[in-house]
Amino acid sequence: MSLRQRIHRRTYPLRVSSMALGGLVVGTAMTEMGASPAVWGFVLVSALVWPHIAFLHARHSRDSHRAEHANLQIDALIIGSWIPVMHFCALPSIALLAISIADRNHTATRDGWLQSLVATLLAAALVALLLRPVPDWEASLAVQLSMLPLLLLHSVFSSWSTRQLVRKLARQNVKLQVLSRIDPLTTLYSRDYWWQKARAALRDYRQTQASACLLIVDIDHFKRINDSFGHTVGDEVLQAIGLTIRHCLRSHDAAGRYGGDEFAVLCMHTQLDDAYAVALRIRNQLSQLRVREHPQLRVSASIGVAAADPSFLSVKDWINAADSALYSAKDAGRDQVIPAAPLMAGSAPARAGTGSDTDPDTGSDTGPDTRDSHPTHQPEPDDTLI
Repeated sequence: MSLRQRIHRRTYPLRVSSMALGGLVVGTAMTEMGASPAVWGFVLVSALVWPHIAFLHARHSRDSHRAEHANLQIDALIIGSWIPVMHFCALPSIALLAISIADRNHTATRDGWLQSLVATLLAAALVALLLRPVPDWEASLAVQLSMLPLLLLHSVFSSWSTRQLVRKLARQNVKLQVLSRIDPLTTLYSRDYWWQKARAALRDYRQTQASACLLIVDIDHFKRINDSFGHTVGDEVLQAIGLTIRHCLRSHDAAGRYGGDEFAVLCMHTQLDDAYAVALRIRNQLSQLRVREHPQLRVSASIGVAAADPSFLSVKDWINAADSALYSAKDAGRDQVIPAAPLMAGSAPARAGTGSDTDPDTGSDTGPDTRDSHPTHQPEPDDTLI
């Protein structure tokens, strides 16, 4: 049963207690002002019997949510009819009206409070025309004391509801944080979250000289897998690649999906030789991947490795250095691991394959041997931080 269909179960305890305590306030006022037996009977039935009728009505209805919405409007009509019964005694009338409208925000549908307000005022006007009570604005001490249990109940309920809402929002925020950090297909870090880690690693390197290396892993001819076996198999391969990369990492490494069939690995507190060994392990494990339904399918990867360098002003520079090494690996025949050469201070990392096939405005390779048609990279975050 959905939450919409369970709403009558949520409102039942509140309706029973609120109507009973509201009836106590009305009964106290009626005792002082006098009322006919018919009015007493109406108040007793509406305060003590109606909540159970409303529950049974919603429970046995085909559409519990619609039935409960109708029950809430009847609640509003009852509250409105109580106001002239109390001779419009100002304090309890205003309190009952305010509590009734506030409770609708917890239980009713959109704009339910406005509908309840209209129903309450309409019922008050009709009953006033019927009974023609003489207004008695002042509330005696007994009436004021009779309101305390109702006010206490409403305060406790409001606090509890707010606490439940805060806890629910906190749980949802945690889920959203996880979703924003994890790529759903590969279960590696998302691009943005991995970028934050790379930015922090570069900052640490510049401040404390803590060594770090970056790997760019590109799956060779991945477009052929999609074209030959279909995108469903391609997704399965990407999932397997993500798991394989995770199993090849150490506890202080961080891997993310950089875009399409391209992955980025951050090796913290790692020299170039050790990062090269991690890259070889990833390459070797990927070459052993097999798909049960397609045993002829083979996976290979080209990997570029770059150590953090003082000349890098941003993560973009670092990635470009690993990118250049990756292009060298592809130019060498693919299925290779190539480390980037250390840069001289002040030099700028350049992408491999520059020359006549390079766009002078964007710096992107426009020649025929560009990477395997994975999605175009997203705009990089502005991370010139030092």
